[in-house]
Amino acid sequence: MLRVYDNLIIDSDADAAKKISEPRELLLITCGLKQNSSVTASSIGDDGFLYCIQRGFRTRGGNALLPQEFKVRWRKKRDNIYPCLEFVTALLLSDMSPSDISEFFIL
Repeated sequence: MLRVYDNLIIDSDADAAKKISEPRELLLITCGLKQNSSVTASSIGDDGFLYCIQRGFRTRGGNALLPQEFKVRWRKKRDNIYPCLEFVTALLLSDMSPSDISEFFIL
């Protein structure tokens, strides 16, 4: 679980996520590999994964991030994708663009 500005980013696959009641002042963004997660990953490979926004949200600067996919590259494949999803979501909420994230090895 990670709080970024007025957003609460949680692992949608964890049992704790089912017990969290969303505070009214926070927007809940779920990260996971389930179809109903706000953000998910697909095409997970040795060089990275596709980060998929399934349900849009707004950044700190008020920019709308609509459903889309973009490549996130890493130097070494991770055993656990969930921290990666949370990290990329935090970058997006901080107004880093998907194209900027795709340009670099961020993980």
